[in-house]
This record gives sequence, C-alpha cells and structure tokens, in this order.
Amino acid sequence: MRHLSDEEWQTIYEMAMKQSLLGIVYAGISRLPVELLPPKMIKLSCFALAEKIAQRNAILDQVAVAVSTKFLNVGYDNCILKGQGNARMYPEPETRTPGDIDIWLYGDIKKIIEFARRKFPKTKACYHHVDFGKYKGVEIEIHYRPAYINNLICNGRLQRWFRQNALEQMTHRIVLKSPSEEISVPTLAFNRIFQMAHISNHVIQEGIGLRQLLDYYYLLMQGLSEEEKMNDERLLRRFGLYHVAAAVMYVLHEVFGLKQEQMIVPMDERRGRFLLEEIMISGNFGKYDKRLEGKRSAFDKNMSRLKRDFRFLRYFPSECLWEPVFRIYHFFWRISH
Repeated sequence: MRHLSDEEWQTIYEMAMKQSLLGIVYAGISRLPVELLPPKMIKLSCFALAEKIAQRNAILDQVAVAVSTKFLNVGYDNCILKGQGNARMYPEPETRTPGDIDIWLYGDIKKIIEFARRKFPKTKACYHHVDFGKYKGVEIEIHYRPAYINNLICNGRLQRWFRQNALEQMTHRIVLKSPSEEISVPTLAFNRIFQMAHISNHVIQEGIGLRQLLDYYYLLMQGLSEEEKMNDERLLRRFGLYHVAAAVMYVLHEVFGLKQEQMIVPMDERRGRFLLEEIMISGNFGKYDKRLEGKRSAFDKNMSRLKRDFRFLRYFPSECLWEPVFRIYHFFWRISH
C-alpha cells in the first residue's frame, strides 16, 4: 500500500463529503498504520464528523423505536424503511450516514393522509408518502407505498406485490443497537426489490449517491440462494427494474468489489458506466449537480426533467418515456388527495 499525497487525500475527503461516506472513510483511516495516515487536519475533520454521525445514528435508533411504538399504539402496523434497518447490515452500523425516518404504515391511504393532516394541517401528500413533521429534531415521512416507478403498468404490478407482502414486513423484527429494543423492518427478500425500486426512482428523478448503493451492497452481502436469485430476476423484469439493477451491479463491482456470484442479475457495463458517471457528477441524491443549480420556476423544473429524461433515454427507456405520463397522473392524484 503506497503513501497518498496530500492532494490525493483532499480528493478522497471531498468525494466522501459529496457521497455522504465520511463515516465509512474514517473507519478505514482508523485502521491505517501511522506512516499511511492522511494529513492531520483531514484526519481530525473526519474524526469530528464521524463522531457526529455515530451520535446521530444513536438518536435515530431511539426515534425509530419511539415513532414506531406511537403508531402501533394508535392502531397502525408499521415498519421502518431503509435507514436504521439498513445500518444493521453494516459491520459498524454507527459509520453509516443517517437521514430521516421513513415509516411504512399499513392501512387505507386516504385515512393515513387524513391522520397526518390532523396533526399537521399544512402537510402535503405525494403519491407514496406524506410529511409528518419532526420528532426530537428528526424528520418523519409516513409511507403508504414503500416506493413507486414511472411505468404505470409495471407500477401497478409493483404496488400489488407490496400489498401482498405487507403484513410479513410489519412482523419482521430486529433489535436496534442503541435502545436495544425490537423494531419491524423489511425482510432481505423484500428489500432487494423495494430498494431497487427506490434506487430506480431516484436515478431517473434527481440522482442517486454511493451511500444508497453501499446500502444495496451490504444487502447483497447478507447472501442469497440461486433460487432466490432466479425469483428476484423474474420480479425485477416484471416490475421494469432489470436494466437499472444490471447497471447497479456494475457500479457495485467497480466501486465496492462485488463479485459476480454475489450479483442479483448479470452486470451491464454500458448502462453501469453511464450510471457511475452520473453518480460522481451529482453526488448524494443529486445535491451537487450543477446542471440543476439556481432558482427555477415550475416551467424550468419541468423542462429540466424532460432534458434529464432525454439524457437517460438510451439507457433506461421505459422509465424515461413514462416519466411525463406519470407526472400528469400525479398532478391529478394530488388534486384528489
């Protein structure tokens, strides 16, 4: 292992910030011999931010348990999506950069939205979730659909599959580290499909980062049988997620070293190279994409979406062609909800 220059360490630091991976990078730095350590200021900055990430994870663990319990007490079976459930798959859960709390409630969608608006009258509902304010400084999103895709035909199949498998997710319990209490999170089999739909949606809409793909890497590292691979591939094709999945496998191979035998589908180098380039340009959830900078009117945002659809069309044609259609459908959906 060679000694990196100060400039190389600065590049790594900036990339880790852009991709929300500083906790992971510091975990690696802490294992290096003294002669290979980064410059003092980078090491101290990484240490300080890693400590904050660990503290934030402890808070979110506690909030996840508290929020889930509160919803159970008012009659809503639920499970925590992504987030703290994903962190449990990491060798060191406290190193994963946390976000907000996404909680899936099982029940009638209109009643769930009405419940949210009784607490927060001005909250806005979209197709798959409604904001539910903050609890102890943590933003809460109530999901009545775990995820969605633009292709309305495939999305209909996906939503039926979610409903068919909902109760199993609400009763799949794990123990979180900080409060040492049980909480419901999706099963591995459910997560492999659901989180690919989540990734696909963000790829098309705004951008995805390496943090989300690292989540998927650790999900696959939990292992799956050949029978599970065959079933997952069938579902991914049925839900229109196969091409995105194949691109993700390439990125996981190139960046994290995922082996071919661990892949859910064979990797697609052409689509994968394009996806990796977009990830490195746009950063975590597209927040660093300079192509989207500046104050924009609704018209500008819609035109930007169409330009993005056109740019992605060669690689993910179904989702790009359906995106304007779904936008119109969503407009009328929001009027009725």
